[in-house]
Amino acid sequence: MKWLIILIVIAGIAGYFTRPDEAKMREAANALLSNPGNISQGVESLGASLAGERSYDNYYVGARYRVILNNDPVVTCYGAFTQVQCSRAQQSSGAGANP
Repeated sequence: MKWLIILIVIAGIAGYFTRPDEAKMREAANALLSNPGNISQGVESLGASLAGERSYDNYYVGARYRVILNNDPVVTCYGAFTQVQCSRAQQSSGAGANP
């Protein structure tokens, strides 16, 4: 049991010191925005680049970076142990269609 606790503490300390900073997360988000898969993603990327809000959340052993346009996330990135994984938000096709 002691070894398990020691390993968890070591992993937490390693995560704290290897958490990606805001610049690395921004770079990964911009790389995803600059590579649209279709025309609507291209227009969305252009809008996010010009008028999008960006936020960096520090969770001590990990981090989250988001690009938001019109209160909807466009790109969300998660990072831990020097690695960053970004993904585009899936747009719902029936947004606002409920009466």
